[in-house]
Amino acid sequence: MEENAIREVLGSSEKKAFFEFESRGAVTKDLLIDHLLKIEPNILHISGHGNSDEQLLLEDIEGYKEEVSIEKLSAVLSGFTDHIDCVFLNTCHSLSGIGSFNKDIPYIVGMNNEIPDDVAINFSKNFYNVLFNGRTIKDAFKISLATIALSDNGDEHIPKLIVNKEAIKKDEQQDKIEEDVQNELVSTIVSEEEIEVAKNGYKKSVNFHYRLIYVAITLSIGLAVFLFISNDQDIASSLLGLIPGAFSSYPFLEIQKKKNRITLIKVFELKRKRLLNALSQLSDNERKELNEEFMRLIIV
Repeated sequence: MEENAIREVLGSSEKKAFFEFESRGAVTKDLLIDHLLKIEPNILHISGHGNSDEQLLLEDIEGYKEEVSIEKLSAVLSGFTDHIDCVFLNTCHSLSGIGSFNKDIPYIVGMNNEIPDDVAINFSKNFYNVLFNGRTIKDAFKISLATIALSDNGDEHIPKLIVNKEAIKKDEQQDKIEEDVQNELVSTIVSEEEIEVAKNGYKKSVNFHYRLIYVAITLSIGLAVFLFISNDQDIASSLLGLIPGAFSSYPFLEIQKKKNRITLIKVFELKRKRLLNALSQLSDNERKELNEEFMRLIIV
């Protein structure tokens, strides 16, 4: 039921292309580790049941419930802090006696008491609805909390948010480092400005040859008129020899050549964009090949 509610709000979100929802049922302790390794979630959401002894109740391989200490789960997640930004424990008592969860995970959402199933689902649905529409985890928690408070049952005192500020700072610093590295890598590849300069150069060349054709046509018409009204046969014969030259195929060939080059550069732009999207996987050799391809395009 909760899964369907989350899928529903994701499906109606205008920003759904930025999110990917993966669900796994009947998760044992071993399967939990396996899913963390293979899916690498940014938000780990665990729903189900919990007890006042700060334990989650998971299913074992025989289908029975097995108790998992939330404190020990916190320790296990220490090996996955490179990709987990938030842990959402939508179970009763999940954070009832815990002052802090894994301090290397920026945000922890849980319950400090028993919570009715319908309230837990409603809270979760509103939380992800806010998140899927581009707001922050803090905003999502605050708004979803205010939403369940509308019922006046006091349920808004049950959900709890732990914010580990040091982990957030580390994330921001890591993002800054990754951004600097990406900018450095981008600087080793042909820039958009260089591509634009090359395209504009070819466009100017095309325009120049079009003007050359117009001038040639104008001169040819002028010569034809002059020959028509002239009685000097010697001059007429000389000027007649210039007309074929005025209609030489040279400018037409140049125009076609430059247009073909512009088309190739546009194709190159698309290739560059695709490679930039996978920039972290781009090797030095691939960047070198990309730059060399551009040089071949602009040097005739």
